[in-house]
Amino acid sequence: MVVVALGLPLAALGAEPAPKPTSPPPKAAPVAEAASSDVTPLSELARRLLRRRMERHGRDLSTLGQAVVLLQLEVAQELAQGVAKEPRIVRPTPDSTDELNTQLPERFFLLQDELRDRARTLAQAAGSKDPQATAAAYGTLLQTCVSCHRAFLRGALP
Repeated sequence: MVVVALGLPLAALGAEPAPKPTSPPPKAAPVAEAASSDVTPLSELARRLLRRRMERHGRDLSTLGQAVVLLQLEVAQELAQGVAKEPRIVRPTPDSTDELNTQLPERFFLLQDELRDRARTLAQAAGSKDPQATAAAYGTLLQTCVSCHRAFLRGALP
């Protein structure tokens, strides 16, 4: 393993090179979506508006992850607080006519609240200067990100 970690080619150690594949690897089967009444397709307007927010989150969370790994806990705390304080999209009221809010399912608002709560927890962990707690809180935060991104990329929020 040390040889690979140092970037030395295995052939330099007398190991045989891996055989070249004669045909391309099989493509993975597409993930089947279950037909369910609790899946709400996102409108194109909602996807367009959410995409900007998600791209910004991606940049912030990438920087946040680097701060956690490099034990820059003050930076991690500040970034997590920023995520927690970001303005939220409010749930529509029954008489609401707002284009975006009315086109989002309740699951979106639950994930949005979860993101805020988990970002707060991460900020607290980073503020306590505990690298292990900070890493655990970052992992928990990423679970929320993955749940939302998975739904967004599939075009629906379960």
